[in-house]
Amino acid sequence: MLSDKHFLDRVISATPLERPGEANEVSSMVAFLCMHAASYITGQTIAVDGGFTVNGFP
Repeated sequence: MLSDKHFLDRVISATPLERPGEANEVSSMVAFLCMHAASYITGQTIAVDGGFTVNGFP
């Protein structure tokens, strides 16, 4: 979907970090959640979205 220039421009304009996320940014959160340090985290929604959802979906 990001190959569609119009869609990409809308995503970038709605994202406070002004860029789409990268796979390593999501995988870092997944790796953290697999660590013992995250063993007390339960039932959470963790948005790895560069702030996209801060104002709700456009």
